[in-house]
Amino acid sequence: MDERSPRQPDSSGPPEESDEAPARAPRPENPYRIPQRPPGAPPAGVGGFGGRGPGEPSAPSGAPYATDPGEYSDEGNPYRGKGASPPEAPETPPRTQGDARAPWTSPVDEPSEHPHQDFRGAQTSSARWGGSENDRTSGGSWSGTSEERGPSESWRAPEESSTSWSDSPGTQPPPGGRSEERRSWEALSTSASDRPEHWDTPYPSVQGPSRTWDESSDDGSRPPAPVHDSWQEAPREGADPSGPSEAARGDTTDHGDSWEEEPYRGEPVYHGDTPYPGGTSLSQEGHDPHAASGHPREQRPDAGFEYLYSDGTTADDHDGPGYPEEDRHPSAPPPPRRSRRGLLIGVVSAVVVLLLVGGAASWYVLTLPRPEEATAEYEAAWEAQDYERLAAVTTGGDAATVLGGIDAGLGVESIDVEIDAPSTEGRNGHASYEVTVGLANAGDWGWEGELPLVREDGRWWVRFSPEVAYPGLGEGQVLARTAVWGERGKILASDGTRLDTPDVSGSLQMIVGSLGEATEEDLERLGPAYSVGDTVGLDGLQRTYEERLAGEAATTIVMVDAADAEDTASLEVTEENTVATLDGSDGEDIVTSIDMSVQNAAANAIIDSEDPAGMVAVRPSTGEILAAVNVPGGFNRAFEGQYPPGSAFKIVSYSSLLDGGMTMDTAMDCPKEYDLGGWPFRNAGGAEYGAQTVVEAFATSCNTSLVAEVGERLGSDTLQASAEQFGMNAPLDIGVPTFEPTFPPVDSSTMLGAQSIGQGQVLTSPLHMATVPAAVADGSWRHPVLVTEPAQESLPEPRQIAHAESLRTMMRAVVTDGTAKDVPFQGEVHGKTGTAEYGTAEDADEDDELPSHAWMVGYKGDVAFAVVVEGGGGGSAVAGPLAARFTNAL
Repeated sequence: MDERSPRQPDSSGPPEESDEAPARAPRPENPYRIPQRPPGAPPAGVGGFGGRGPGEPSAPSGAPYATDPGEYSDEGNPYRGKGASPPEAPETPPRTQGDARAPWTSPVDEPSEHPHQDFRGAQTSSARWGGSENDRTSGGSWSGTSEERGPSESWRAPEESSTSWSDSPGTQPPPGGRSEERRSWEALSTSASDRPEHWDTPYPSVQGPSRTWDESSDDGSRPPAPVHDSWQEAPREGADPSGPSEAARGDTTDHGDSWEEEPYRGEPVYHGDTPYPGGTSLSQEGHDPHAASGHPREQRPDAGFEYLYSDGTTADDHDGPGYPEEDRHPSAPPPPRRSRRGLLIGVVSAVVVLLLVGGAASWYVLTLPRPEEATAEYEAAWEAQDYERLAAVTTGGDAATVLGGIDAGLGVESIDVEIDAPSTEGRNGHASYEVTVGLANAGDWGWEGELPLVREDGRWWVRFSPEVAYPGLGEGQVLARTAVWGERGKILASDGTRLDTPDVSGSLQMIVGSLGEATEEDLERLGPAYSVGDTVGLDGLQRTYEERLAGEAATTIVMVDAADAEDTASLEVTEENTVATLDGSDGEDIVTSIDMSVQNAAANAIIDSEDPAGMVAVRPSTGEILAAVNVPGGFNRAFEGQYPPGSAFKIVSYSSLLDGGMTMDTAMDCPKEYDLGGWPFRNAGGAEYGAQTVVEAFATSCNTSLVAEVGERLGSDTLQASAEQFGMNAPLDIGVPTFEPTFPPVDSSTMLGAQSIGQGQVLTSPLHMATVPAAVADGSWRHPVLVTEPAQESLPEPRQIAHAESLRTMMRAVVTDGTAKDVPFQGEVHGKTGTAEYGTAEDADEDDELPSHAWMVGYKGDVAFAVVVEGGGGGSAVAGPLAARFTNAL
């Protein structure tokens, strides 16, 4: 038999003839698009390219077909059980080149009269392989039944050549003549002259060896046909034997660019069988389609291939004439195609598993209890002196009691702890530490120790004992201290004059404070450095600056029983119980801002006052308190007195009006009486000044004109903000007790008018009122300062007074043309008088006048002052002369 190899992808024409069995060709780069069966029923009784219907099982492996064309064996017979051979095909004339009808039509059951003609012959129409898509799918190519088709529509044997389309030896043809032949695609092989006109692409070798299609030998017997090793499914059981399924007939499109796009997704694919969805494999019927082929599975075709309909018979059955019995052997099933998708899924799954395992291991390692957690918490709690928190990470002894006792016994003010990285072995470990404690009235001291660690109940703990708190400390023992004080520091005036001596004035002694013996209550405040009977400051600057004035005592730390430590005065210090000795230091001095010359001038100015008086002088440029005088002594009214400021407060009210838009040119009217909110406001002594300038109204201290402007221009919040700008509603922290000036918010226009003239609920002190004219003089309000060394920390920032220059002019007019023009001031003095009523109606005199405090505030040069005379009456008449005496002495 003349076998021809299919064209190779790089060949330019049909391959040369060869007597050798063709080798399986590699998959071409550009395979043919195999025409697909168009819709329509196939010939009756034909279910594929072989002789059985799609529902018939294939012949068992090793069962040969009958070699006599005239005989028909029941093996592999699609008509078995019918008792007849397949019908014979009518004679069909050969096709010509001009035959425009479909190139491939449904196979017929009748044998052809031209058994040796091949589709590769000269009469083969170019439309068979080179036709357009329309040609391949046009009506008549696969339509109709066997009764309706004409001769040209049948699948018949080639007419020009007996050479089969195959590339390897195949199995014997089925018995029974042409209708029983197993038809399949063969590897196309023709001579150059027989080559179809449109055969410009080699037949894909990927289709594998093919069975002989409509071929016979000269003697009428069928030569052995190569097996077509297709990648297709078996026909479905019970399918219509007249043709393939509708899905197979109707699919005329390519199957995509990848073999992964299966023709029937989700259905099994069986090699050598027709791809009917849901069909059963040949192996299920007891026959392996590759059992006799001996050929490995071919590569799958590329995009553009359609799927052929196999006859469902055994692939590579080497039965029939021309093949010896010994050559018939079953072939191994083709190795399954390795799915790249499966490989990818496997790799990804492996990676995921590794990640999960690694993550689980990491999670396990990371969540294991670590000794560092316990030591870090122990360190943080110890530094915070939170011993209950510290005890929460310990086991064993009572850590809170032991460490708390050390803290109290030594007078620990600060703690710094450093714990080294733990070292562990099994369930035990240890970590070294170093601690430094700051002791009250003593230097720093520290020690080193070790924390034993143990893992219990899934956690690491510090195994605590007194030895852990301090090396060598036993059960029931504590650390205590004794002290020997050095020389106490002094309190000095700004010029170095000592103020803590008995010969200073009573006013300064009230500021400096007094000394006395410590009591049990004092020990609670001062700590273990002190013992009952030690000299301590009781009040004033002596009490406030006790630590600095006392210095650091020479300290001896001892280890004693807890009972002995309760009375530190009776502690016996021995060489055996002494833990450490710390050197002490003498106390440091305190320097105040008191200027003794200004202090003496103030004292002399008010010393002869018949009524209690208080006076304070400050330096406007720094806020330093220069003098503080009280007559009589016994009460520091200069700092702690509480008085309504009266008209002296008008400095603040006019500053608020100027901030609100009033100018020095604003015209004012001063009637005898002005009603605001239903309350009649009057001037002192019933005065009435009529039309006035702003300067004149301020100088004459007209109440009615001011109340009228405030009622029209200001609100409660506005005036309160101005008061706070001058230091009200905030404490005056100078190191000794002072009164905090207050300007409460108001809820009525009447109260607003009253507080604008320094009445109502406004309260202040001579100390605060001295800062008001100081702010005008300097242009900024400054917090008062009493102690300059050590310097006071966290002082409020100076607050700028926007219209300080206008206020200076107005205050100067008070002295030259206003209420203080008769006061004998010398030099350039700026001031404001004030009369502040106090008491109730029951306190009024026969003229229905309430008692009043007399005020005079002002400044001269860089010295500002405020003087108040309790119940003194009019400011200009009583306080003015005292102020003049003071300023004239500067």
